[in-house]
Amino acid sequence: MNKFILLLLVNTTIVAQEFVSSSSFESKTAKGTVVIEFWAEWNAGNQVNFLPSLKDCESYRLCIVKGADVQKKYKVTAIPTVIIFDNGVEQERFNPNIMMQLVATKKKVQKSIDNITLSKFQ
Repeated sequence: MNKFILLLLVNTTIVAQEFVSSSSFESKTAKGTVVIEFWAEWNAGNQVNFLPSLKDCESYRLCIVKGADVQKKYKVTAIPTVIIFDNGVEQERFNPNIMMQLVATKKKVQKSIDNITLSKFQ
């Protein structure tokens, strides 16, 4: 039994969300499709965990405490807010509900990314 539990622990992959800072924000969002979660540690219970599993994009988390200038620039008033950028331009925004929980599902965010990607071929 103990060997089985150890085997499960060894084969489990944990994907952590990479952070972007105020100083690297422009360079990280400048090219390609990029998804940014505006986040704060005090609301970590409502963080968006599916971003690393999205396809055809890069994804990052921006701490609004450390990146208040970026938060202000993009007029983010509630967290978690997820914004999809394409070549540095905001394409779509997903806002939280009154309980500070993202309403959009992984499927809905992925559909937006897919639409952005497909529009480049039309």
